[in-house]
Amino acid sequence: IVHTFDFRFLSDTANYLPNSLLSTTNVYFIGGLPARFLAFILLFIGFAIKLPLVPFHTWLPDAHVEAPTAISVILAGTLLKIGGYGFMRIAYSFFADAAVYYAYWIALAGVIAIIWGALNALAQTDFKRQIAYSSVSHMGFVVLGIAALNSEGVNGAIFQMFSHGILSAMLFLIVGVLYTRTGDREIKNFQGLANKMPLFTFFVAVAFFASLGLPGFSGFIGEFFSLMGSFNTHLFPDWITAIAALGLIFGAAYFLWTFRRMFLGKFWVFNESSQIVDLNKREIIMLISLSALTFLIGIFPQYIFDITNKSVEEFLSLFNN
Repeated sequence: IVHTFDFRFLSDTANYLPNSLLSTTNVYFIGGLPARFLAFILLFIGFAIKLPLVPFHTWLPDAHVEAPTAISVILAGTLLKIGGYGFMRIAYSFFADAAVYYAYWIALAGVIAIIWGALNALAQTDFKRQIAYSSVSHMGFVVLGIAALNSEGVNGAIFQMFSHGILSAMLFLIVGVLYTRTGDREIKNFQGLANKMPLFTFFVAVAFFASLGLPGFSGFIGEFFSLMGSFNTHLFPDWITAIAALGLIFGAAYFLWTFRRMFLGKFWVFNESSQIVDLNKREIIMLISLSALTFLIGIFPQYIFDITNKSVEEFLSLFNN
């Protein structure tokens, strides 16, 4: 008997003692559920909060609104992805049987997050809160791709996490740039910013079009592969994928509507004492680096897929046994 927390051993059901609580050969029930299924559900909920997945998402918009720009960038760019990592590395890997059994419901939860997050983003008046809800929507594609349990879906989910890390960081930096100049984030309080901040407007356009999934940018690749994987799976019906695709339309709606209201037309700001000046060198370096990265992996996604393919194959092998 070897007691261990090594992930490589925990992911192999043959290593569990026959009479242990999480054994697949001698099923124990807790509250009417097999112990393995209950353990999977509890782990899933824990990582769903971190991701965040509807209805466990309510902490995220408030956290972003209250946090300074740097913390929002770290939170959206890096920390949310721990939820997706935990799904694949722990919950799915340790309890593959439960993951397959609940695939339909997990995919449905992902679709709800996509649509719910997008509709909430469309309704927001605070620019930063809108970006926060867009993160909820975009991370729904991660859940959908993982639930498909095929190469396209899981690769798409990983790519989406990497892409969203770049784009969400860029979007929150954009909000930060505007807030430092005006002390205001209300969308209705800005108009025609392109007249005074043309370079800033260019980077906003890049971030918006990349985030709504325009081909040529990283956002398109992640969402396309997640949808393709969900369409090709046998674990849940195609109508789930069809509804998820509506999230692309809603995403385009809130990004383009915001761009029109804030950056086009005659220049006007609510706070007339605001120092409306274009980007400085530090801000240009940050935004041009992120813009180049989203464009690079959008044109050459194989740079990411070449790294993830082998790991994805090993991950999927757990579900073929």
